[in-house]
Amino acid sequence: ALSACEPPCRPSRAFGTACLPAMSLVAAETEVQFAPPATKKEDEKWEELPIYMAGFERVCDEAVIDVMKMFTRSSKIKSVQIPSISNITMREKDGVMKDPYNLRKINNLAYHYLREGQHEMALNVLMRGWKRAGEITDEIVRLRFLMKVCELSFGYWKYKQALAVFRDISEPSDPKHRKSYLLLGTQVWSSNGDLQQGLKFFQRCIDGEPLQVATRTLAVTVLELKKAGAFEAAKSTVENLAGINDHADIMLISEFAECAGDNKKVLSRGMNEQRNMIIAAVTVSMFFLMLMLYWLESRSLAAMDWTAKSK
Repeated sequence: ALSACEPPCRPSRAFGTACLPAMSLVAAETEVQFAPPATKKEDEKWEELPIYMAGFERVCDEAVIDVMKMFTRSSKIKSVQIPSISNITMREKDGVMKDPYNLRKINNLAYHYLREGQHEMALNVLMRGWKRAGEITDEIVRLRFLMKVCELSFGYWKYKQALAVFRDISEPSDPKHRKSYLLLGTQVWSSNGDLQQGLKFFQRCIDGEPLQVATRTLAVTVLELKKAGAFEAAKSTVENLAGINDHADIMLISEFAECAGDNKKVLSRGMNEQRNMIIAAVTVSMFFLMLMLYWLESRSLAAMDWTAKSK
């Protein structure tokens, strides 16, 4: 029994043995609650725009002829023909219309346009945020944003615009992203006719790389380097790396470059001939039209003279 002056919380010998199992049961039934990990809200998410040539290491496993088929472009990018955009893209579009200066919404709308093959619409919406891309705090998101604007501008043959955007891109520190940056830089500078910068970026692309990577890099950039007059210098660099002048892959790329140049000349000559034929046809048509008008006018005047004499 407890004495009157003993505090109730102080267990006696008998009380202690009786209460300990109950206290252990309470402790065992008590669960520690952990807070869930913090996650971004869905309406605050930045979609990841694809990086240009992000899987270049896989490209290097392909045959040179296949690389040139896949990545040399003889025409502008073409958007996919679809009956209408999806509901989610329409929702993103409505979001941009309500908040046209929101860079995250611009980014996300472009992402969904690209998923549906609407490249031109993606470029148009990204151009709204180009000059404000510096406000994007995340370095990788900003890189993806500007690289995509530059890539699409290049794909639509807007070479001066592509170069202006490329100048705004800070060179990334990540090796994979840097390779994409250097490849695009080679093509953009060369497309603008800058031989020195084109070669500089090409050289940086192949620095420390094995021959297989160097030949695939040359295959991807062959048309742009040829346009700037830098192809022969770039080819010599790769030949020095190979140690021989008649390497099969390099010879194949060289033949492709020559054929591409010949096709361009044939196409240009064909377009000139077509234009001349159109001009000739229009001139002849105008000549006969003038003769017809002169004849009709003569008949009209003769009829008026006959009417006047008969009166």
